[in-house]
Amino acid sequence: MGGGYAMLPLFETEFVHKKKWFTDEDYMNMITIITSAPGPLAVNSAVYTGYHVAGLLGSIFSVLGVIIPPIVIILCIIPFYTQFRDLEIIDKVFQGIRPAVVGLIIGAVYNMVKKSKIKGYWLIVPIISFCIIVVFNIGPVFVIIALGILGFFKSIIDKEKL
Repeated sequence: MGGGYAMLPLFETEFVHKKKWFTDEDYMNMITIITSAPGPLAVNSAVYTGYHVAGLLGSIFSVLGVIIPPIVIILCIIPFYTQFRDLEIIDKVFQGIRPAVVGLIIGAVYNMVKKSKIKGYWLIVPIISFCIIVVFNIGPVFVIIALGILGFFKSIIDKEKL
């Protein structure tokens, strides 16, 4: 139902606006790194944010804070899962939640695009990336690596123009 990407608006509200741990630019850099790194987005965010705020110990305790509650909740739910998993009301609840999660993700993408420093012909890159991933079923990792290489060579070309 959206996974970690549905949490991006919450991350921005908490980390940038309320706690002021990150500037808008720092937050965009964090999103780039945590979405590019392998692993669950929540854990990657905990590692990055914890380290940013309180160093190595902050990183360790942030990760523990992210992984322990779901484990405890799952252990509490397991005994009841088989009794409730086939109830129609549960299915209806999730049918209602899914569109809201899609809206949260679209809102997060919109805010990221608005705040990004993407200009000119680079605006087409996210659209092309999306199409490559969806239409050609190429993993995002390969697209990220290819665009990283492209950005590297573009920076070299830009420096030579000066």
